[in-house]
Amino acid sequence: MSLIWRTALISLAFLSEAAWGEAVQFSREILPILSDRCFHCHGPDEGDRKAGLRLDQEGSVRELIASGELKHRLTTSDPEEQMPPPDSHRDPLSEEELSLVERWISEGAPWGKHWAFEKSVRPPVPEGDHPIDAFVIERLRKEGQSLSPMAESYTLRRRLSFDLIGLPPAKMDLDSSWDDVVEGLLESPHHGERLAMWWLDAARYADTDGYQADAERSNWPWRDWVVDAFNANMPFDQFTVEQFAGDLLPDASPEQILATCFHRNHMTNGEGGRLPEESRIDYVIDRVNTMGTVWLGLTLGCTQCHSHKFDPISHQDYYSLFAFFDSIDEDGKAGGGAKPYLKYQSPKAKLALDEMEALVASCKAADAEAKAAAEQRFEDWLPKKRAGLSKDYEAWALVNPAALVSAEGSEFVPDADGSVGVVGPNPVQDDYRITVGLPERLTRLTGWKLDVLPIDGGNLSRGVSGEFVLTNVKLLLRKRGQSQVRDLEMVSAVASSEKGAKGRNYGNVKDVLNDDPRNGWTTVEREARQTAVFALAEPLDVKPDEELIVVLYHRSTEGDANIGRFRLWMTDQAGEPVRSLDEAPMEALSSVEGDPSERLRDRLFQQYLVDDHSYQRAKARHAQARKQRDQAKKATGDLNVMVLSERKEPRQTHILERGVWDAKGVVVNRAFLPAVLPWQSEDESPSRLDLAQWLISSENPLTARVVVNHLWQMIFGAGLVRTPEDFGLQGSQPTHPELLDWLAVEFVESGWNVRHMLRLMVTSKTYQQSSVVFEAALEEDPKNLLLGRANRYRLPAWMIRDAALQVSGLLHPVLGGPPVKPYQPEGVWAEMFMGRFSYKPSIGPAQYRRTLYAYWRRTAAPTFLFDSAQRRVCEVGIRRTNTPLHALTLLNDITMLEASRVLAESVTSIQELAVPVLGRALTDQESVVLEREYARAHKVYEQDSESA
Repeated sequence: MSLIWRTALISLAFLSEAAWGEAVQFSREILPILSDRCFHCHGPDEGDRKAGLRLDQEGSVRELIASGELKHRLTTSDPEEQMPPPDSHRDPLSEEELSLVERWISEGAPWGKHWAFEKSVRPPVPEGDHPIDAFVIERLRKEGQSLSPMAESYTLRRRLSFDLIGLPPAKMDLDSSWDDVVEGLLESPHHGERLAMWWLDAARYADTDGYQADAERSNWPWRDWVVDAFNANMPFDQFTVEQFAGDLLPDASPEQILATCFHRNHMTNGEGGRLPEESRIDYVIDRVNTMGTVWLGLTLGCTQCHSHKFDPISHQDYYSLFAFFDSIDEDGKAGGGAKPYLKYQSPKAKLALDEMEALVASCKAADAEAKAAAEQRFEDWLPKKRAGLSKDYEAWALVNPAALVSAEGSEFVPDADGSVGVVGPNPVQDDYRITVGLPERLTRLTGWKLDVLPIDGGNLSRGVSGEFVLTNVKLLLRKRGQSQVRDLEMVSAVASSEKGAKGRNYGNVKDVLNDDPRNGWTTVEREARQTAVFALAEPLDVKPDEELIVVLYHRSTEGDANIGRFRLWMTDQAGEPVRSLDEAPMEALSSVEGDPSERLRDRLFQQYLVDDHSYQRAKARHAQARKQRDQAKKATGDLNVMVLSERKEPRQTHILERGVWDAKGVVVNRAFLPAVLPWQSEDESPSRLDLAQWLISSENPLTARVVVNHLWQMIFGAGLVRTPEDFGLQGSQPTHPELLDWLAVEFVESGWNVRHMLRLMVTSKTYQQSSVVFEAALEEDPKNLLLGRANRYRLPAWMIRDAALQVSGLLHPVLGGPPVKPYQPEGVWAEMFMGRFSYKPSIGPAQYRRTLYAYWRRTAAPTFLFDSAQRRVCEVGIRRTNTPLHALTLLNDITMLEASRVLAESVTSIQELAVPVLGRALTDQESVVLEREYARAHKVYEQDSESA
């Protein structure tokens, strides 16, 4: 027996003379079996091909069909002969599959392409009023089933509104015709926002670069371009061309160039030690893979390292596509160096600035009013405070350590003056951990002070240089006897002396507040005490059973700079005492006879204001408004938007062996995928514009099918192909292949009219079915593949947030403009970025914008979006979750709490809540339950005013 027969995987069946009715379809019924059972070892990938046998080619298969080995291979129980082999981790053919292959062979084994690579041809429409319904009903009829009844009117209006604009109905209009309601929603400016949410996930859009640096970028005008394009119902072929090659169009407008930002939305890597050319290769790979997912529905990424194991796409094909993007005028840098850029002024930014100017004016007046009210309170407070002040009052209380621990073995010697000397071993680096209690005379903790004291010879450290380097400090709180600690936030640090430094160098005392050991505090002074004062973000009430831990980190890269003697102090005074080394205002007041001077009185008032919560809220809001105004003003200027632009000298493109960025193989030229659509460009070297034209050619079998499937998924909750990212041999078969082809042809012949396709879908009876599931239907079709009912699924998290804003009346519906920052948990970025970035929620109207405009940091996506794409790479599938954490988060989410409060204030009864929230009146049973729970809650809070 030859080697080829001993090793070949033969997943075919026997010849049969029986008649079987309808002819077997090779592309939809036989090829998937070959792909699943055979192609891994006998497919397109030459690297894994066994025995030189290819079962993806007609000639090889026909030889095997004629072979006398066929029957033996499929029926033998000998593991050495059986195909698929037992160790292949692939199931043998089922009886049904064997029967199917037997029929195919009996019909002459006609060959063909994978269904998705065959050109779409408009099939005849079965009898029916609506083409979609005709195909669906015919399929249901074959299975002995029918469409479900139509859903209730209010359910349909609500479903339609969410699907077309991503919001619940502003008012429940049950009088207008269905067609009129559909047209109204398609013409709504919010329609473009809803479609943009789909496209931004596919485009991996975000407001930062990603990776460790995660620098901010200003690509948001492209996001607005997408919204405008959808609202204008831009034909999808034009939409494609401008995003692929807007810069190559004759007399390209700034907006057409702006459109090419689609292919610059990838992450950029600016990490230290990263080679820019390696990053540039990654960016080109990302563009190829994104194109493959969004337009072709192919897993092109599988061919980055080798030929595809299942689909007819070679390693060379991949790099021929790669070549279209290889000559972008970029060098792999990130942040401000991520050229090419378009200088662009957004027309949407002015409105945001006008809003911020109005907010600043309002907050300024509120700030002044709050300050005047606080001054009245201060006049009453000062005499009382002075009366209780001792003559020898000191703002700072000396701390006596209860325990001292070194991470590296240093030893500590406490002195009578409260200082602590460090002796014994002198490690290169060390952490001092000092456990203390709050000094008895203090009522709270607002800040602490560190004295670095000279040792022998006037040195401030134990090192050879005599200079200390403090890289980081921590202040921790814990219950006595327990190990769990809470990290207390510090917001400022000042020092008696510091060595000026820029970037990652040692000198500035403020740098001890981040966790980066490459910077920190050191001084130029020697032989004198050096002092640093640290202010807490919020005053801390320390309970009797709690203790504090001060940690001093000496982790400089050079080392040998550990502090030799130190002393700690703490204070309960807020304001100036913890932000300055000057004498505290209260200390100055205690030594004054008679009335304090105007200057001292003003210092006392400023300190009083720090503890006046009413004023501080107004002041903080005013400061935040000014900051937002400044950001909005910056957004009105020239923005650097990342776009495409060709180099003057094209790069030579190589196949990259194993996909490794510097393993250059043979040179390849720009070319299209021959298995999808052979295409001969008029130019010897086709351009990105030619690539776009190839994608939208009416002859291309993939693009229209893939995009229509995206739209179907958006409207029906799942695509006709349930794997929208994979139309290849390993992807799902279409549930309704003729319907998919009909829609694809309709899409092209309608002029690539997206709105026309959505209108077709939502005006069908298939769309308008009830989602009520009966037991029999659930058993027969649990995944609703036959479309015999409307799908049931949760709203995505972004819709839940937008809906809450809409029904409460909080939604600020303006379109476009710079990103905004919705509420997120406090400190959401703190741990990840070591103090480099902090998240401050927007105030004013910006807080209530749609989620589409939410600021998106790649390394920390918005926490309220449990089910969203991560926007790091292209995603076209729908993520859904039923995690209870989502509900728990919403119960504690400030947006939800504010929306609930505002909605409650706008109604006079529980029944009034129902229509905006549910789109209908409450049932009697629902009313009983809600009235009961309201009475219970009212009773609880009536007895607990503080909680209320």
